[in-house]
Amino acid sequence: MNYLQLALEESFFSIGVSRPNPAVGAVVVKDGIVVGKGRTQRPGSAHAEVMALRDAGELARGAAIYVTLEPCCHYGRTPPCTKAIIDAGIKEVYFAHADPNPVVRGNSRKVLEEAGVRVFEGVEACIAACFEDTDEGDCGSGCRVFGYDASGRAAGNPVPISGAGMRAPSEAEIEGRSVFAEIERYFEAYDYFVRNKKTFVEVKCAVSESGFMGIARPDGSHAPLCITGQGANCWNHELRAMSDAILVGAGTLLADNPSLDVRYARGNNPVKVLWAGHRVFTCEEADTLKVFQAGETLVFSYVPQQALAARDGIEVFVLASGDFGSGWCEMLAELSRRGMHRLMVEPGATLAHLLFENSAGDVSDGDAHESRPLWNRLDLWHSTDPHVEEVLDGFTPQDGARKNVLAPLSFPGFPSGAIARESAMLGPDVLTVYYPG
Repeated sequence: MNYLQLALEESFFSIGVSRPNPAVGAVVVKDGIVVGKGRTQRPGSAHAEVMALRDAGELARGAAIYVTLEPCCHYGRTPPCTKAIIDAGIKEVYFAHADPNPVVRGNSRKVLEEAGVRVFEGVEACIAACFEDTDEGDCGSGCRVFGYDASGRAAGNPVPISGAGMRAPSEAEIEGRSVFAEIERYFEAYDYFVRNKKTFVEVKCAVSESGFMGIARPDGSHAPLCITGQGANCWNHELRAMSDAILVGAGTLLADNPSLDVRYARGNNPVKVLWAGHRVFTCEEADTLKVFQAGETLVFSYVPQQALAARDGIEVFVLASGDFGSGWCEMLAELSRRGMHRLMVEPGATLAHLLFENSAGDVSDGDAHESRPLWNRLDLWHSTDPHVEEVLDGFTPQDGARKNVLAPLSFPGFPSGAIARESAMLGPDVLTVYYPG
């Protein structure tokens, strides 16, 4: 096990609470025992380090603190965490991820070391944070998704461990690099938000071995189809827990009636976002669809949604433009204004096609126009389960003249210029991660 892994797990419960501040976790350790835990509170309240130090009390003196993100060193709405760490008598600080904020980056280490505190960061900190523990704490389905398991097998985002001519890594190195990969992945959206002032869009798609995403009914509506297995589903719920918001289109909402909550992972439920398009929802649908029954839901639509606007907990935004790319950017501007770092998108075939085929235009250098993708990361799952193909075969029309059969919906194809960066396998499902070229 790893103390920074514990800090990361603690931070998940700050997602959606701390924004626009990053969700950070911290643990205080003395003589090999965790004596304090903390996570970021609401803006203007205590940061993770302060909460962990309060939890530890006098036991913090002479102890070590493990933090997922570089401690702040400046006065804002709260005093600097470096001051709290020094005042508490902490002797060692381990942090995994350097803060992209130039006010903080690198300066915290200098402040702490000048006060006599030893500082470890990055991979070095994550390797040093390993400790013996027999309880892995996962769900048992192999869904430790963002790094390596203890044997070094890829469990999510691969990180090079060794190469030809290099010594074999120790278990602590493998575990530490795995945790480092997880935390880097965790802060990917925060880094993007700080540098661009925009919400990071992460798209998750699942396709069958023959390239289908779902099934269309004769009337054009979509029928539900489960493509991936339990391991991939657990992975997806961890991504939900990492996200500020989760978006589906009207077709997916009507076909699956999803809750869009977190069930197979620890963490808070994301804000639900509906891309309604031109679909007008009725009062009956507002009363029966799960996403409208509890929690915060944001609806983005080209047309007024009177039945939804009348309900508590639902905000309806009527888009100014009927163009998909412009409307999508309008939605992202609103999410960015709310301080949301990561938007997870679970599209059906129709929304995926719109998302990958369109782009956003920027005007720069006078009249020069530069287009950019509407997404930042694509997590594409391919199922190799023959049962899924058998289900799809049962719906494939054998005669083009037949009008009363269901038809498979194809994945729209890879976005232009997309680059595959990572690949891993969970059970019968293969994950490939793409970024814009």
